[in-house]
Amino acid sequence: MSTVRVGMRWAAAAATVLPLLAVTACGGGSSEPESDDSMGLVEPGVLTVCTTMPAPPFEFEEGGEAKGLEIDLARALAEKLEVEPEFINSPFESIQSAAALETGQCDIALAAMTVTEERESKMLFSDSIVYDNLALMAKKDAGFTSLDDMGDAKVGVQDATTSSEFAAERGLNTVQFEASSLLQQSLQAGQIEAGIANISLVLAVMQADDSVELVEGFDTDEHLAAAVQLDGSPVLDEFNALLAEMREDGSYDELVEEWFEDAAEPAKVPAEEASRD
Repeated sequence: MSTVRVGMRWAAAAATVLPLLAVTACGGGSSEPESDDSMGLVEPGVLTVCTTMPAPPFEFEEGGEAKGLEIDLARALAEKLEVEPEFINSPFESIQSAAALETGQCDIALAAMTVTEERESKMLFSDSIVYDNLALMAKKDAGFTSLDDMGDAKVGVQDATTSSEFAAERGLNTVQFEASSLLQQSLQAGQIEAGIANISLVLAVMQADDSVELVEGFDTDEHLAAAVQLDGSPVLDEFNALLAEMREDGSYDELVEEWFEDAAEPAKVPAEEASRD
């Protein structure tokens, strides 16, 4: 699949990482699906998905329609369950705190959510979807090939993040930014020579400015997953089965390559590393 054509699918949404107006987008369909009571769905015949938009390439709204990698996974899960998907745009705090799941607002949460020990105490996570590890980005004409090339170069990081800690541990000449959008703007303006951030943010910057490239990815073991209430749900079992099937038939690789393009390889989670067990 052409990366140029794929990139255009969400380039507009990723043109800046500045906050955008959140919207609610629902998957549609004209036929009434057969409900499956054994799934214990919030609404029979409907897979209700809590998400937070915009967070390209995972979820965003375009032309009144929900799109993105996790949106595609949710639709595939709904198809597997023979129900219709519905996307509820929720505040991220209500998702990461598990409030949206505990109060029965949705069957599953897909919200570009990183697995942490604290969150694992409140909800049950799926197998890993993608890594959102840290990566080094720079202008293509800077000539950097790895972290070893940085020397005294100014490297932008967001304050109080894993990227800031990572750079400090390696003795880099860092410039701290309060927001990721300021890091992006500074790199584009040439005020810094490189930046370290999560792969998803690096990809958003690359989509906004094709003169920026991913120089090197780092295995910091930061991964994203779906979640259900702590007591578990058959929906989660079906989602894990879906991920396993997609890895087996190659459609997982295709999906990540579609949405992550040049950043796909460091984002992919191998089957042997995906299990939460």
